[in-house]
Amino acid sequence: MRSSRILWSAAVLASAVLGGGCVTPLLESLEEPLIFRPRVIDAREARALIHPNQIEEVRVATPDGVTLHGWLKRPDKWHPGERHRLIIVYGGVGQEVSEVVPLAHAAGPWGWLMINYRGFGLSGGSPSERAVLGDAKRIYDWAASRPDVDRANIVVLGRSLGSYVAIAVAAGRKVRAAILATPFDSAAALGEEHFHWLPLPFARLMQSRYNPGLMAPQVSAPALFVLAEKDDVTPVKNGLALAKRWGGVATTVLLPGLGHSGIERHEAYWESIDEFLSTLDDPATLAMTPSAAALSTDR
Repeated sequence: MRSSRILWSAAVLASAVLGGGCVTPLLESLEEPLIFRPRVIDAREARALIHPNQIEEVRVATPDGVTLHGWLKRPDKWHPGERHRLIIVYGGVGQEVSEVVPLAHAAGPWGWLMINYRGFGLSGGSPSERAVLGDAKRIYDWAASRPDVDRANIVVLGRSLGSYVAIAVAAGRKVRAAILATPFDSAAALGEEHFHWLPLPFARLMQSRYNPGLMAPQVSAPALFVLAEKDDVTPVKNGLALAKRWGGVATTVLLPGLGHSGIERHEAYWESIDEFLSTLDDPATLAMTPSAAALSTDR
């Protein structure tokens, strides 16, 4: 089962690094196969997604010589020369983001930017926590500098592992909002729950790694937490724990009957995002403070 493989990989990673007593070098060497699990695509598949005036193939260069590859999808009624709002998508474990390009949609002037992590799709390099978090902020800066993007209205959307990446961007940059789909409060919490029998405590390694809960209180932007009822990878309770730590207005949506994988194929997922985006310009929402916001679970 995929969820078990992911959690088992995290456990093996923790045991190997702690047992070896050498955290950073060994951890980064194991992150690619055990945490990120990259998937590549053929260049022809990438080109097939391009659509004149709607979907643009994009590349972002990094200071260390890596080129990141992805797609910019325009709003349905966009015209050249106009600025549009933008949602930047950060994928989950093993998620090659070309699969999201044809699915992503929202009412209003929202575009979508989907760029693969290092080692995924046509992006070069190898992924690690350090490299991916740095790249994510660089992608935000690249998007915000474009003349066709409304930089005051950039939303970050993270899926699973990508929720951690999105929170890191929201903590380091000014975002309009965050959308966190199947998120988790910390890798340590997940590891202790699923692999409490490990001889060396998982939390010793992971308490400062892959820990979105540490950054969540720093973010004042509003956030939507999309939780899947039958999620056995990042369970609902871990998503709720993260929402409780959020520094801004937090809203939760529960998708009934769905598990961790494939929620993008369900219209309820996109409807929840669309509904959240529609509230961002509501004066009542803008006037809310974190203490005044009620944490609600819909659907």
